[in-house]
Amino acid sequence: MAKNEKRRVRSLLEQIIRHLLLYQYWDLEKSRNANHWSAEIISFCNQINEDLSASLRNHLQENFRIIYSNALDYIKAKTKLTNLPELCPYALEQI
Repeated sequence: MAKNEKRRVRSLLEQIIRHLLLYQYWDLEKSRNANHWSAEIISFCNQINEDLSASLRNHLQENFRIIYSNALDYIKAKTKLTNLPELCPYALEQI
């Protein structure tokens, strides 16, 4: 499995998690951005499903905590929200 493939699916998963967190927790911006966030989630899911193999799925599962942590760091810096969960509220299978 190529390093680029791993990096791509990790990045897509992180983007999905970022947008899920924004949609669920950033109430101040939700009315303005909900449609954009929803569309981005769908787009990233479609892209990740095109590339997802069993080995890439295993790679995502093994790195899920790190991917969530990276997404969380980004959202905290962007929004200054303090109500974000430290553990991912979404299962990989849900995403």
